[in-house]
Amino acid sequence: MNSIIPALQWRYSLKQFSSRSIAPSHLESLVEAARLSASSYGLQPYQVWVVEERSLLAKLAEAAYGQEQLKSCSHLLVFANETSIGDSTVDDYFARYYQQTNTTAESLAGYAEHIKAALRDKTQQQRLAWAEQQAYLGLGSVLCQAAVLGIDSCPMTGFEQAVVNQILSLGKHNLSASVICALGYREADATPPSKVRKAKAEFVHYVGSLEVTK
Repeated sequence: MNSIIPALQWRYSLKQFSSRSIAPSHLESLVEAARLSASSYGLQPYQVWVVEERSLLAKLAEAAYGQEQLKSCSHLLVFANETSIGDSTVDDYFARYYQQTNTTAESLAGYAEHIKAALRDKTQQQRLAWAEQQAYLGLGSVLCQAAVLGIDSCPMTGFEQAVVNQILSLGKHNLSASVICALGYREADATPPSKVRKAKAEFVHYVGSLEVTK
């Protein structure tokens, strides 16, 4: 039985990357994992920006309080959520849906209106929080795919959002940085830290007749 568990046991958040670069094919695989990730209604209200330029990474490191991961990583992924969310978000999705599935246009107009109404019920702050949550789903897919490929990663929220937005001119695209992820490889002689997690009995609670395995 195939499982990603060994890969997840292998991974940890790397703080210092080696000079080894990620191959283009593997980078494309990581981005594709984010693109194929689950999202609410399938709307994907975020984008992934890939940063490799060293001078730009240095500027972004300053916005991340000088954290070494950004200075030494092979690539940095910036998950940027959309800041203008509404009817057009839904219209864009269904335009893609009808085109890619060869479905008759407007055949799902009722469902589209349902989604629009659900978004209208949210405040602007709630819509932004919702979009950020979708970006985190994409991040999770990237972390898993990276581990499967033997690529190290370090997801990060410790950065000045406004500064990152300015450096990458995200505001011009109606985007705002949600979370970033440094990618690369550990040194060959690196010693992985112990993985500390809650015990299964403390972490998992089965509802019904099943019992927690201790």
